[in-house]
Amino acid sequence: MSERDEMILENRVVCVQVGRLLAQLTERLEGPIVARTRDVLAKKPVLSLFSGAGGLDTGFEEAGFDVPLAIDVAEPAIATYRRNHPRTEVIQADLLTLSDQAIIDLWVRVAGDMPPAGVIGGPPCQSFSVSNVHQKDDDPRSLLPGRYAAILRAVCSRLGLDFFLFENVPGLLGRRHRHRFESFLQECRDLGFNVEYRVLDAADFGLPQYRQRLVVLGVRSDLCPQGHPGFPVGRLRPQTVFEAIGSLPDPVVRRRGMKPADVPYHPNHWCLTPKSPRFRDGTLKPGVAAGRSFRVLEWHKPSWTVAYGNREVHVHPSTKRRLSVYEAMLLQGFPPTYVLEGSITQQFKLVSDAVPPPLARALAQHIASRLYSGG
Repeated sequence: MSERDEMILENRVVCVQVGRLLAQLTERLEGPIVARTRDVLAKKPVLSLFSGAGGLDTGFEEAGFDVPLAIDVAEPAIATYRRNHPRTEVIQADLLTLSDQAIIDLWVRVAGDMPPAGVIGGPPCQSFSVSNVHQKDDDPRSLLPGRYAAILRAVCSRLGLDFFLFENVPGLLGRRHRHRFESFLQECRDLGFNVEYRVLDAADFGLPQYRQRLVVLGVRSDLCPQGHPGFPVGRLRPQTVFEAIGSLPDPVVRRRGMKPADVPYHPNHWCLTPKSPRFRDGTLKPGVAAGRSFRVLEWHKPSWTVAYGNREVHVHPSTKRRLSVYEAMLLQGFPPTYVLEGSITQQFKLVSDAVPPPLARALAQHIASRLYSGG
């Protein structure tokens, strides 16, 4: 290693150390606030719909809410959720066909006579994403916002509800889908909720990626007589890619017949085989995007949005390979001990579809402070 390379490495290490110190300081300052919130929310349960890998639920749990019941249709999501949230009853079911009464019965079986404080969830967003160039009007996923509203109606009428949080892609605001979105908002307002929406960027909440998400928050009107409680304001400096993943060892390259013991550092620290000559010929440059398939991350900047389609996993700043699943998880803000289940392709889908837990935590803390802490 040359003297120049050694200096670069030393500077990177210093940057990581400074970033960690700032994070620790922020955690210490927020500690008493979070502790008070947890005391208030000791018995505030929420129902999780379209739970996926559990990113949204992780943030709500970290803020002090309880998640007794989660529902999703995908087997890898169910296995992942059960592994990381053993106290939650996780049900595999298609919410488009699962009846309202079945959902109510599941809740009563798990939570007894305690009504949910909130319903949280983000229906699959591919049919609304601007990156989906093959959108179809008859895509059944486009019906999911309406189904979400129907479930809210059933929960409100039979159990009661303080709030709901709906998360999706900003593409739902586009001209093609705006009528569905406006219809969804009106249905929720007809249920007695004060409803507002906002596009939030995860980078503003300290995440090492730029990720805009549409968040709809509905609060029972009698709980907010002074108006809608609004949304948290992100004022944190976004982490860099290096602060998030710069200290990791190289991942294991996927091969046939691999066993969990073959991925020693973390079960998800494996990557796709770098087959393209571009990984070897020096044409890839950090910070440069050569189409959607070869977006190369830069060490000292946040990542592009962690949302990977076919052959679109971002390229590691070294330019020699694509990111590992675990690296993508850390860019999403998942806890270091979190584990995704399924094949490598399924794991990349899970992490791509997830809500960053730190963003979810900020939303949950905001809701708690406005509704249950007298803030």
